Amino acid sequence: MKRAPFLGSALRLLFFAFFGVFTLSFCAGAQSGASATSATTRSSLTTELSATSESHIVIFHINDVHGKIDNFPKVAAILNAERKSGAEVFFFSAGDNFTGNPVVDLYDPPGEPMRELLDRLGLDVLSLGNHEFDYEMEPVRKLAARFRTVSANIEARPGTLPGLKPWVVLETKGGLKMVVFGLIQIEPENGLPSTHPDKVKDLRFSDPLVKALELKKLRASGQVLIGLTHIGYDQDLLLAKQMPEIDVIIGGHSHTRIDPAESVNGVLVTQTGGDNMFLGRVDLWLKNGRIIEKKGRLIDLSKMRDEDETLKALIAKFHQNPAFARILATAPLEISGRNTLGSLMTDSIRQTQGLDIAFQNNGGIRLNRLPLSITLKDAYTLDPFGNQIVQIAMTLTEIRGLIASSFEKRNEIDLQVSGITYVVLTDEAKKIKEIKLRNPDGSPLTEGRTYKVGLSSYIVSSYGFEHKDPGRSLQTTTADALIRYLQSGVDLGLYRDVRRAFSEKVSKSSQN
Repeated sequence: MKRAPFLGSALRLLFFAFFGVFTLSFCAGAQSGASATSATTRSSLTTELSATSESHIVIFHINDVHGKIDNFPKVAAILNAERKSGAEVFFFSAGDNFTGNPVVDLYDPPGEPMRELLDRLGLDVLSLGNHEFDYEMEPVRKLAARFRTVSANIEARPGTLPGLKPWVVLETKGGLKMVVFGLIQIEPENGLPSTHPDKVKDLRFSDPLVKALELKKLRASGQVLIGLTHIGYDQDLLLAKQMPEIDVIIGGHSHTRIDPAESVNGVLVTQTGGDNMFLGRVDLWLKNGRIIEKKGRLIDLSKMRDEDETLKALIAKFHQNPAFARILATAPLEISGRNTLGSLMTDSIRQTQGLDIAFQNNGGIRLNRLPLSITLKDAYTLDPFGNQIVQIAMTLTEIRGLIASSFEKRNEIDLQVSGITYVVLTDEAKKIKEIKLRNPDGSPLTEGRTYKVGLSSYIVSSYGFEHKDPGRSLQTTTADALIRYLQSGVDLGLYRDVRRAFSEKVSKSSQN
């Protein structure tokens, strides 16, 4: 009963507001010589009235798609249905759209299927991820030229990325303003994103969390402030704690699935996981230009049945590359798991190049399993980066330094290996106490010898380790070595639950 007077007052206010706008419109129509100033005044009044009413904004978002385009017809169907409902709908990408699917990566020009599909999906803004740079700079330029592209902690030399901005302002039909800024991750070792350093030599990067603090002023520029980040879940949490001015953080990079979205220090934090398996949805409700409620959830695309037939046909066309279907080898079992696949990949480097030892970082292994009939497409999907093989003459001390550097990045095994086995012995705090190296038969290696070691150009450029020999490129890629190895007739039955790198904790009694 207490709501009745409020309802009556609201109706009266609504009537007078409507009458006022109607009167302005009628008078403007009667005066055929109305000035441009009058038109601007009417538009401003209409925007003000709209901005002070209740509004509902829907933001769909993706991250770390890595070229996995097959679910985009389902994404399109969801977006189209919501747009037809009359809702204020936006579509964001939090980075890493490239690298991981040869249909996209080996297209001419590289990445064009992704750019075309995001365009048709109506992408409103994207934040650059580290793997956007895997193709060299030209595809990134094309991406930034086609879409609103943000990253506040990237500084580009003039002419390098003319479309890149630190933030953009999006306006709803009702006149509300959303300020969206971007951030990209950097590695603490070299201050660069996780891509080959040569690919970003014309760019400068700053610490994303330090840069974010300079953006607090953006709070006054609109009704909604959104961080579209590619810095990882843990960094997003730190960002939320140090910058409560943000309304929503839509993240990427760590492939973290957050469902429902979390509220951290009043900031809604969300991320979809990766590989286009889930579509994120954020709902914002505003009244008088202020957010009164916000929610986020994920949509499992495997459970969706509706598809956009136009996009489905376009994707089928992108897949029609007969070279991808060529069978390289047939295995008696599915080769699966990071350790086993890493062993296959390092064996291919070592044996095709006549090396003593070869290493492959876990981040460069992009499939969970290979099918029985392994195609060219499978090989490039497993190893999509196009990294060169670099040969370096290394002592065992230098090899231990490489392994230690890799382990300390994440406090776990990061390098798969061929030609040797190794064990990283740590204390309870995962501090390395010793690294034991053995030949495949278990015998010790020769301490005074120098070994021919094969590494990807990414490892050489991005991992901090001492090596007297600067190394030389063997003028072939890790993917090419894998293809040659698979075609050589090697017995793939050997790759069943193979593991060559181990981590063990040393008991306190054994340390004394």
